[in-house]
Amino acid sequence: MKYFYRVVGAKGELAETSREFDGVQAAKAEARHALTETAAGGLPETPVHMLSVELFDENRLPITELRLILEEISKE
Repeated sequence: MKYFYRVVGAKGELAETSREFDGVQAAKAEARHALTETAAGGLPETPVHMLSVELFDENRLPITELRLILEEISKE
């Protein structure tokens, strides 16, 4: 089955891709890997403060969204 990914990167840029997987669990595992790879490329910057990967099925219906949120807490 074909799955689609929408990745929001560190500067708010969007990227979309699609891949074939045997099932939704394999597609979700790849979404987690994509989020890890995105974070390795740089942490989110203002004003987004978030990285995300959205997973859609072959009909582009949403399945799940994974988010990594960077929160800065001043201790001054």
